[in-house]
Amino acid sequence: MHIDRSEQLNDAARAIGGNGPHRAVFFEGAEGVGKTSLLTEVHRRHSDRITLYVDLAVAYDQTDVLATIAREASVKGLRTDSFRTLQQRYAELPSVVIRDSEIKKSNVEMAFNVNGDRKLQNSVLTDELVATLAAARAEQAPVLLLDSFEKCQKPMRDWLCGFLNGLLAAPEVTVFLAGRSVPTLTHPDAARRTRTLVLNPFDTAIVEEWIELTGIEDLKGLGSVIWRGTAGLPARISEFLSNFSAGNG
Repeated sequence: MHIDRSEQLNDAARAIGGNGPHRAVFFEGAEGVGKTSLLTEVHRRHSDRITLYVDLAVAYDQTDVLATIAREASVKGLRTDSFRTLQQRYAELPSVVIRDSEIKKSNVEMAFNVNGDRKLQNSVLTDELVATLAAARAEQAPVLLLDSFEKCQKPMRDWLCGFLNGLLAAPEVTVFLAGRSVPTLTHPDAARRTRTLVLNPFDTAIVEEWIELTGIEDLKGLGSVIWRGTAGLPARISEFLSNFSAGNG
């Protein structure tokens, strides 16, 4: 069940249509307030574009995020040949594993060198994917949806901020990010090209609308009672209505 958040969805449409200065829109709010549902609705409404969804809560590291975006882009018809060529080349490079207590200076130096190379490789892969997304035709301009930003640890957060800074320079790419907290970007145009929208819990009128949609006669007129018991959070309202309906079915 989806109740439109008209302000947020209108902002999303303007950003995707290029009818405003924002190229990145961040949805911030408490757990259960409907951030994922909102991203899902943006994805559904703009499926004519190359819509790419990444759940950061299940992404292991930046290479996982890049691979997910590239895979979805390929499925949607965007060629990612150059990115995949680089990815394959780096995957074939040897790694260093130091076992037991036999840690020689040469082994340590080699491990540091490989680690430094991996950082450079991730940087090159990131730049290549940004370039690939930026080169998409205007009628298929990519829409990137990143969910659960608060689940990222600091190294991933730092990388994502750099990735987003790069995407802000790509005029055809639109980014949506959701989380209990959202990033602060350092791009010179970040203040103008990004917008953070805070999602508030629903009020009593919206709860009544949910009750109307479910058609549960016994609950009509009890919107304020349900609102107090669920704090107006859509996830808790939906759970309550589902359980009530199941218990009275």
